Amino acid sequence: MLAPSSLPSPIAMTESQNKKDLAYARTKISFDVKDMTNYLYGGSENVDQRRYIIDLIAKDPIFNKDDWGWLNHTDAVKRGIAMSTRLAEIKMEHDLNDMDFATMVEAVDDTLPILLHNGAFIPVITSQGTDEQIDKWITPAEKFQIIGCYAQTELGHGSNLARLETTATFVRDTDEWEINSTTFTAAKWWIGGLGALCTHAVVQARLFIDGKDYGAHVFVVPLRSLEDHRTFPGIEIGDIGPKAYNGFNKMDNGFARFTKYRIPRENMLMRFSKVSRDGVFTKPPHAKLSYGSMVLLRSFLIKQMALYLSRATTVATRYLTVRRQFNNPTSRNDADVNPDLETQVINYPMVQNRLFPMIAQAYALFAAGSVMMNMYINLMTGLSSGNIGDLAEVHAMSSALKSYCTTIGAAGTEECRKLMGGHGFSYFTGLAHLFASIVPSNTYEGDNYVLTQQMARYLLKEVKTARTNPDKVTPFSKYLLLPLNTQAFSRTTCAVAQPSDWLKPEIQLAAFEHRCARLAFELSDAVDAAGADPDSDKTWSDHNIECYRVSHAHAQYTMVLWFIQSIQEAHNPDADAERRAEPASVKVLERLSHLHALHTIQTNLADFVEDGYFSPAQCQSLRAQVKGLVASLADEVIGLVDAFDHPDFLLNSALGASDGNAYKRLWDKAQTEPLNKREVCDGYEEYIRPLLKKHGDVKL
Repeated sequence: MLAPSSLPSPIAMTESQNKKDLAYARTKISFDVKDMTNYLYGGSENVDQRRYIIDLIAKDPIFNKDDWGWLNHTDAVKRGIAMSTRLAEIKMEHDLNDMDFATMVEAVDDTLPILLHNGAFIPVITSQGTDEQIDKWITPAEKFQIIGCYAQTELGHGSNLARLETTATFVRDTDEWEINSTTFTAAKWWIGGLGALCTHAVVQARLFIDGKDYGAHVFVVPLRSLEDHRTFPGIEIGDIGPKAYNGFNKMDNGFARFTKYRIPRENMLMRFSKVSRDGVFTKPPHAKLSYGSMVLLRSFLIKQMALYLSRATTVATRYLTVRRQFNNPTSRNDADVNPDLETQVINYPMVQNRLFPMIAQAYALFAAGSVMMNMYINLMTGLSSGNIGDLAEVHAMSSALKSYCTTIGAAGTEECRKLMGGHGFSYFTGLAHLFASIVPSNTYEGDNYVLTQQMARYLLKEVKTARTNPDKVTPFSKYLLLPLNTQAFSRTTCAVAQPSDWLKPEIQLAAFEHRCARLAFELSDAVDAAGADPDSDKTWSDHNIECYRVSHAHAQYTMVLWFIQSIQEAHNPDADAERRAEPASVKVLERLSHLHALHTIQTNLADFVEDGYFSPAQCQSLRAQVKGLVASLADEVIGLVDAFDHPDFLLNSALGASDGNAYKRLWDKAQTEPLNKREVCDGYEEYIRPLLKKHGDVKL
């Protein structure tokens, strides 16, 4: 018998079991994790480059995350500026491209003042500026000789460009624009990078010539001296202060108020709209050509949600694999496990049914992010040659998907936190910081509820096209042709005859198409009956709830479609090598795709049954299929989250690290709390001692 001093400590025993649990889970994976990673990131070269970029960031001490939880707002902004300048230096030192810069931003894992320089300032000028303007502004911007931001939102207005209060009035005598904040509510507000860092801004302002309002246009506005960084006379600039959840705490979201501030006429971006020296305004060939930059930001958010939700599910899956709670046998208990051990939390069916569909959503988001970025690239290529044919569809699609994907990204991350129980509430899970980064995305680049009107307006126009000129319906709206035969459509029901039919992609897609078509035509009929005008506020707002439903329905349909198509490509031997995957990976991907589609139907079941498309028996078999798919993935989930390839530096999680050593890491993190540096806490003499001694000493 071992002497007490030679017995393993409880901590050591727990640490050993944690590591054993995670290692054992990895032995049950049926596919090659490396192959799945290559599928997700478009080939091994992309994977290697991503690892190289993340490693650059991880090795640089300025990006160390150990003290992030203790920084106040002022110190956080200063750190954000330091991190921003180092990012710029690394980009230039290593001659990195824009995709590499985006990966650096991912690795940094925080929203920094410099982000809108590359994410909005440069793209807006590139897409809306003339060749001469691009030469003038982009060359120094790419060398970070100037640093810019994008100033649209105001204290009193945001999404409604037509009612912005900042004005740009043409001054004929001096050939200038006079930028003016007409009231204090016209102050630009929430502008990332403006509070401290940026020297220039692209400013949305209403253009006036001889008293006539020509609507919102974009102007390049110098803000601070390039010599000493002082704000120019006529501009008042500052930081708007801390944000909710400590989100964006390193971002210097700022305000700017202009008082008759003059800039040259050539500072108006004039690729599409133009104003001549004598004040003649030339309107653009298409009213929404300026939407290109919005499409970029919204398209990027879809990919970003894939990265965010994949990180959240990685942390939760690993922790729930090593977390043991109660001793309730489940069908997932391994026969060779010590019966004295508590049950792994990941084996509880309720946990699996909450977690596994989110892993499937993350995979679907990867597919959607790739397609949406390709649509954006093709759009901008077309716009550069004057082709505006895809603009309306791509703008509507990016709006619908931005709203839906950021909604499920935030909800999914919070669900992962709740799945982790009490420890999930600790900052050291990495999820608190992640959630604080995701939540604002539900509001910026278009409020998620307001934004759905863009897709609804687009679909209403497509309904009219389907009724009058069906050959002109755009590719992702072809389902609108289904209700043209009213009687046949009303009699159409789901083709599921036996439970296994739910696993047929064509049946899944047919259900989503039927739902989208019905909702779009119902909205169209309601709008027509009410005499509402989608392009004005007159009675249109009465239909906003229906707009939300049809927009999210369309987003869910395209998510399911693109995931299916991505897997078909992966299985196609004639597809590009970077898009292919091995048969074992494809088999698991197909199960993920089925789970994603059927779980989405299950959570929106009312839309599918209210017109009788599903029968009660089909609803029951649907639920059974979802449950079965979840169970079938139990041995795969560790491999599926490992395939996301998020290093421990990026996850920054005590509970979700790759070795499974959760409790030891959490203990060590708690020891870094500044309160623990003193034997007696600050405040004892001032507050605690006077209370304890108020009625004299006590002997106990």
